[in-house]
Amino acid sequence: MDLSPLHPNLTVADPRAAIDFYVAGLGAEVIDTITAGDAIIHSDLRISTERGSSTFTVAAAFPAEGAVAPEADGPTTGSFTLYVDDADAAHARAVAAGATSTQEPGDWFPGFRQAAVRCPAGHRWFFAQVADHVTPADVQRASDAWMADQQA
Repeated sequence: MDLSPLHPNLTVADPRAAIDFYVAGLGAEVIDTITAGDAIIHSDLRISTERGSSTFTVAAAFPAEGAVAPEADGPTTGSFTLYVDDADAAHARAVAAGATSTQEPGDWFPGFRQAAVRCPAGHRWFFAQVADHVTPADVQRASDAWMADQQA
């Protein structure tokens, strides 16, 4: 099995619906699924972009084991960023597939465009379009300016 070295595990309330969304909304490819009866208890998916590919697991919630799914509109403890060539198109595709927009596509600064959605399973996904010339110092300056605006 060809899985990326960091392979996040997403716990969801309805694995079939989540997988359907990740295929339609994010362009994921299903590598495999493991079932117990009619329930999907584990699956491996891959998302590929021009920048490479990453794999992740979508699995059912098992509260007794400490694996709980987020509420569709409740707090989350993490988020996922997909580096894409077209943040606007990625955002539109995800919304068309059932995601809720949490940040419309916009330029954070020249060379860095970002959008965000909340998938139907409750996880937050960012789409970042970053030009090759953008440096960590550019991101730091933009972050400092954003923080100053938040405190004003």
